Amino acid sequence: MRDLKTLLIVIDGVSYAVFNQFRYNLDTMNNLVENGSFGKLESVFPTITPVALASLFTGYLPANHGITSTKIFIKGYSLSKPLSAHSSIPLKVDPIWYLLAKKEYKVIVTSAPQALPDKWKLKNLILFDPYKSKIKECSEGAFLKIGNTTINEVNFSIENNNEEYTIKITDIENNTLSLNLKQNEWTAPLEVIMRCKGKEMKGTFRLKGLSNGIYLTPISFLIPSWSNSQELQNEVWENVIKKYGMILDGDYVSLKSNIIGFNEYYETLKFAYDFFYNYSLFLLKREEWDFAITYLPIVDNIQHLLYGIDDSRSLDYIFQVYKMTDNFVKAHIELADNIIICSDHGINKVKKRLYLNKFLEKLNVLKIVDDKKIDWKRTKAYYGGGGIIRINLKERENFGIVSKKEFNKLIKYLTINLERLEDPETGERIFTVIYSNETPASDRQGDIIINGVNPKYSISSNIEKNTIFENVIPYNTTTADHGYYRNDDINGIVILYGKNFTKKRIDMKIVDVTPTILKLYGINYKSDGKIINEVLKNGYADNTKQKA
Repeated sequence: MRDLKTLLIVIDGVSYAVFNQFRYNLDTMNNLVENGSFGKLESVFPTITPVALASLFTGYLPANHGITSTKIFIKGYSLSKPLSAHSSIPLKVDPIWYLLAKKEYKVIVTSAPQALPDKWKLKNLILFDPYKSKIKECSEGAFLKIGNTTINEVNFSIENNNEEYTIKITDIENNTLSLNLKQNEWTAPLEVIMRCKGKEMKGTFRLKGLSNGIYLTPISFLIPSWSNSQELQNEVWENVIKKYGMILDGDYVSLKSNIIGFNEYYETLKFAYDFFYNYSLFLLKREEWDFAITYLPIVDNIQHLLYGIDDSRSLDYIFQVYKMTDNFVKAHIELADNIIICSDHGINKVKKRLYLNKFLEKLNVLKIVDDKKIDWKRTKAYYGGGGIIRINLKERENFGIVSKKEFNKLIKYLTINLERLEDPETGERIFTVIYSNETPASDRQGDIIINGVNPKYSISSNIEKNTIFENVIPYNTTTADHGYYRNDDINGIVILYGKNFTKKRIDMKIVDVTPTILKLYGINYKSDGKIINEVLKNGYADNTKQKA
């Protein structure tokens, strides 16, 4: 017999400031706020999703849990192949799912950046990360012209007959799927046998008829990497994905590439909602559990794209996505005794995007060949995201080219130019705080750390642009960001509701969530966070059975 069920709902990007604008029109979440504990949830720096979620799930700050940026630089690795923050491998401390599972509680994680690969190997621990169904070289959305197009060794033959497309799809096993598709019409989710990186696998996508061809959504694959339970993964594929598809985010890449317009983008975002809604409920109703984590990305998606636009139309789209989120929460609140809703960060409006590696290229310390590839054999410094610039140092980086003698001179040269960097149109300085190391940085750290950015600017590590600065384009490119501003981007929300929580207005830090949850299960846990006893009802421990 179970003693306690607690569900942690992570809603990516819910801003405390934006949520308070909409709260009274979000019936379910407002009810939880009015009858539970609610307040700001202060994130960590840099305020980016994998870093913040590692702090949420461990109770530790980035320097201690090891997820310091999206790309994690370790001695002996090359700059071109750092560790990924979206992996359990660089995690230095144990996350909440392991801490509870090792005490024999049944735990399910439906999505978390550091859930997989499974390095804990506990029978009562079910781990999923749907984002690992993507394969970089094979998953991007595409435009299919009239005629024949081959993607992942699958042939798409398309004819246009009086505003209706006749489509013939032939997979690698010569299976053929024929269908007709009108302009502005979507197919149901399609399953096709494809070949990616030399391996055969099932892929799923949708098609939409456009005025001059067919849009193919990003492809997700049935591969072992996104679950530690292949049997349960197959059930998800058969019962959820075949019916609702597996689109994981609004397709921003296809939007900014002008493959699709905003309407198609918004439709892909709603498909992402359909997937996570039905996928989450399927898993949480299918399995027994004492503690579970579920996730929804769509608020972050829409805010990145629209929050910086000052018109009523954009605000209405954002509100509609918050309404979808409220519906997601409503569907889950009866599944647990306690519901905890957290967001990993907020959002900040921006006016321009800075491509920092293009600036490093201008400084002649980063070399690009074939327009889109970094020449690592001649590159001396690289911005990998998360505010971290790393020098390609001999004996530290594999294939490093910068000597220790040259290191200090290079650091000074870069620091001076970064401090002087201005927007050529406005004359505004870009960076507000820069830290430079006099000696080479250790693992996971930057030799130069950007610790503050002018809030009008978004910083990108992308190298494919031909410009250093780029104006945002409403309804087409990012108009809002988070990570480096310490403004509204650092404040998400926390709601704690259920039989073990009081009614209280209280602000928390993101590192406080795990120790507070563990206290519910009778586990005292020392971390960088603290137990927020004020939100816990007296006698809560009587509702749990202490497990050895």
